[in-house]
Amino acid sequence: MALSFRKLLYPLLLVAGLLGGFGIAALFSGDDDAAVSASGVETAADTGTSSGGAVYTCSMHPQVRSTDPDEKCPICGMDLIPVPTEEESAGADTDLPTLSVSPRSAALMRVEVTPVARGSAQVPIALFGMLERDETRLRTISAWIPGRIDWLYVDFTGVEVEAGQPMARVFSPRLIAAQEELLHAIRAARELEQEGIGVVREATRLTVEAARDRLRLLGLDAAQVAALERREQVEDHVTVPAPVSGVVLERMVAVGDYVDTGAPIYRLADLSVLWAQLEVYESELRWLKAGQPVRLTSEAYPGDAFAGHVAFIDPVLDPRKRTAQVRVEVPNPDGRLKPGMFVRGVVTAGATVAGVAEAEESLLIPASAPLLTGKRALVYVQQPGAERPTFEARQVELGARAGDWYVVRAGLSEGELVVSQGAFKIDAELQIRGRPSMMRPEGGAAPGHAHGHAQEEAQHAGHEAAATATEHAGHADQAADVGPAPESFQREIGRLVTAQFALVQALADDDPEAARAAALATDAALHEVDATVLAGASARERWNALARQMHAGLDGVARAGELEPQRRQFEAFSDALTAAAASFGMTGTGPVYRAVCPMVQGRDGFWLQPREEIANPYYGEAMLRCGWVAETLVAPAGAEATP
Repeated sequence: MALSFRKLLYPLLLVAGLLGGFGIAALFSGDDDAAVSASGVETAADTGTSSGGAVYTCSMHPQVRSTDPDEKCPICGMDLIPVPTEEESAGADTDLPTLSVSPRSAALMRVEVTPVARGSAQVPIALFGMLERDETRLRTISAWIPGRIDWLYVDFTGVEVEAGQPMARVFSPRLIAAQEELLHAIRAARELEQEGIGVVREATRLTVEAARDRLRLLGLDAAQVAALERREQVEDHVTVPAPVSGVVLERMVAVGDYVDTGAPIYRLADLSVLWAQLEVYESELRWLKAGQPVRLTSEAYPGDAFAGHVAFIDPVLDPRKRTAQVRVEVPNPDGRLKPGMFVRGVVTAGATVAGVAEAEESLLIPASAPLLTGKRALVYVQQPGAERPTFEARQVELGARAGDWYVVRAGLSEGELVVSQGAFKIDAELQIRGRPSMMRPEGGAAPGHAHGHAQEEAQHAGHEAAATATEHAGHADQAADVGPAPESFQREIGRLVTAQFALVQALADDDPEAARAAALATDAALHEVDATVLAGASARERWNALARQMHAGLDGVARAGELEPQRRQFEAFSDALTAAAASFGMTGTGPVYRAVCPMVQGRDGFWLQPREEIANPYYGEAMLRCGWVAETLVAPAGAEATP
């Protein structure tokens, strides 16, 4: 009798753990739906024996079905648990995942709804860079005539000058000869004014005009030529003025130097308009176009903002940083901004720019509303007019993400109430009840929660066990112990690795809700791995140990409500996954890179990602590019995998 009670005790404990996943059943006491949650699964004690028609499954491998409550899972060897019947899953007769709760239950679950709104999606794009001089506003003061520099009015750099201000005096014999030629021509014209043949007078007049043009070509303006004619005295020096207002960047000559025609004397820059050379990641280029307003801030003037606009977007990417240069023109009439200052910019872009096919007025939902799994996006919509809060799952087609919002292309109507906070809790409750949900649209047992001693062992293993597994997984002797894995098993490992890419991206995006959903999706892929194809007890034991560790980490990510505990749990999962990929191999994936961050709790943290560009899941936006690719596990087509 004691032995029989012990066999029944494990399923009872497992059911209690599953139904208490989010504390919903305990808190729903007194509600109609509490009875559903509390009795959604019968134990072997309730159904008697297999003769009562009860069906049992493994929580880690829900595809397993048996009518014998004493049978073990043929894949992992764990005890089986009862599958809830249709009567026990109230409301399971609908094809759509639907959950009806009392108002008190909805409050305890902290469910918040937001109406689907129609508006213009705005995406804030952060940019960073440095101020530079406007290349179109650079000027060079050159010598128009050969001669000797006898005086410099500005003899050091950094001086601000005004247009027309004297800059240098040049002594030039050629200038003297040209002035004398003009004065002689003028005197001759006067002598022939009263007398002389008309043809001669016209020739003399043309000579005067030619002499004036020659002086203008030598750098004298019309006013200087007129002054020469009035005083009728040769000026042996010519004054070189500043063509524009600006700052002297460079002095090219010294007093006493001889210069040829065209030799540079000064270089000036007009700083009334500056260029901000900013960098933007290639993933954000689609939001930018020329003419967009930009708001700039500088450390030199905290609290002040400067306006500019996008003038040019570099058509070529930096292949190392995967960024493009964006040039912003910034007015600087008071000269407060200086070339070389670091600045930050923000462009608030609409989802219609740069060819993105979104309507000017689009349907928008909060970014926290959809549960994303692979190519599917699911939201929970509160049904209007229901006696109790009732939430129905709806598959939607999403457009671009615009900051804290998603554009909805299909699946929702304006004014419908979508769950913006608590969608994961609703989905988890449906999974506990064995109802259709995001992860299991067909319904049935909840995605795996390692049970009994197996879960306890995995949770206590911690990072040390995962680190040990990772450390030894790559050694040849360890791989030899498990033997070669069948190709079908390697394909399932490949699907598992591909599924966890969404989890890596969610953590890198600092999105805890998306991380929860991705953890469940990855857990579902983990449960689909069939270890019965492995040859040898050592291979199956090793896989079961790594699978328990992976499941414990994914379960921790799904249960955590904040990023920091999610990232700690992810590390244990990632270490075990890396060890599994190294031990058994994987096929059927795209490129896979093993990346490392040296600053994870004072040690190296590893993860698998599909791109060479680092997207750090342990720090997110705070240090998104911290780390490097330690090894190429699966190279892109045409390349070889190399460490």
